[in-house]
Amino acid sequence: MDLAIFRWANGLYDDAPAVWTFLETPEALAILVVVALGIAWARRNLRWVLPALLAVALSDVLAARVLKPAIGRARPCAELDGVDVPRVDGSPHCGSGLAMPSAHAANTMAVATVLAAPELAVLSMGVGFGRVITGQHWPSDVAAGWALGIGLGMAVRAAATRAFGWP
Repeated sequence: MDLAIFRWANGLYDDAPAVWTFLETPEALAILVVVALGIAWARRNLRWVLPALLAVALSDVLAARVLKPAIGRARPCAELDGVDVPRVDGSPHCGSGLAMPSAHAANTMAVATVLAAPELAVLSMGVGFGRVITGQHWPSDVAAGWALGIGLGMAVRAAATRAFGWP
């Protein structure tokens, strides 16, 4: 089922390659950060920004340095022929490292969870789907990343609530 969903989603890449390639850039990440800060500011929840950054740091280290090496799953763009991927500086971009879990999905969902921001959860879903569409991850990599992000986000939010008495 993972392969069938992946092939369908990756087939969407050709519909808007410039959009999917842009989502791989640091500029797209910067926009996501500004949106997250804007939501925190608008809700007068800036106190949650530091816990959100802690959750991102934890999810990134756990995903990239612990789980990915332990699981050892290859990216679909490295494993399959005919996968559409973004071109960076004219060369196909398959990402670096391993696939499971998606750190992009984990990190973005951790922020959404700590900030209790459904809008950011929707953006995290877009980021995750984009990782499949661009051939970087299997759908199950993204689902595992979301689960990791939610779990860590909930743990950090609960710890901050207990430590500081925040609602």
